[in-house]
Amino acid sequence: MKFKEKLKESLKGIIPTDLLDKLPSGYSVIGDIAVFRHLNPKVDAYKKMIGKHLILIDSKVKIVVEQVDTISSYRKPVIKHIAGEKRTTTIHKEFNTIFNIDLEMITFSPGNKNERNHLVQTVSDNEVICDMFACIGNLSLPIAVNKPSVRIYGVEWNQIAFDFLKQNIEANKVDDRYFPIYGDNRKSTPKNFATRVLMGYFDIDYNQFKCALEAIQIQGWIHYHSILPRDNLEQPLETVEQARNESGHKIEIKEIRQIKKYSPRLYHICSDIFVEKC
Repeated sequence: MKFKEKLKESLKGIIPTDLLDKLPSGYSVIGDIAVFRHLNPKVDAYKKMIGKHLILIDSKVKIVVEQVDTISSYRKPVIKHIAGEKRTTTIHKEFNTIFNIDLEMITFSPGNKNERNHLVQTVSDNEVICDMFACIGNLSLPIAVNKPSVRIYGVEWNQIAFDFLKQNIEANKVDDRYFPIYGDNRKSTPKNFATRVLMGYFDIDYNQFKCALEAIQIQGWIHYHSILPRDNLEQPLETVEQARNESGHKIEIKEIRQIKKYSPRLYHICSDIFVEKC
């Protein structure tokens, strides 16, 4: 039985019948915290009841929250407590990797799980990777954990995220191969050293893309993330064309992959870009 049907059955006779179809159809789980996003306003008066019943339905969940917004260039979540323990810190485990996280301070998307797996499967032995938007290690830590010959340099400018990144590097015992760099990646990204650059942030400016190019040693990959309308994938194409003309390097988009639906009209995509320096 799907979650919504279980929830409807559990709440039948407790909330008005006409609201049963307004109940959420799903949720994300990070550690032991269930996260709803944008619950129907018509069930506002019953959120606490919905949360309590979710905890009864899912034994892994101890806390239920709603993420109502994300603010600032640090992508700080706006969280409202619904049910269970009053905390936002948790330990999330995925692909043998430990993530210590505070959901009130840091964005972590379970919807990117397939992308994390894709990277683990794609990265070759002995690669040197630059994660220009490392956050708490969202994309790059599973690579370090599952690819023991790989070295990673993670750049992060949010002090809170950077502190969690260092904590997670130690928790996963990869501090001999994962090197955190604090600062603005437009100034702090090393040059001419990487075989692969991760750009797992949506509002990437052109200067940051040029830094990614400069980070590539001789040839390698850039994974460029974007939020784009489903019928218009021109943004990465324009960026690549401009960089190709300015640098003279061979820069080619090999694949554009859909990571997840971001909204009814927008998609989170990743452009896999191959670079060969001239």
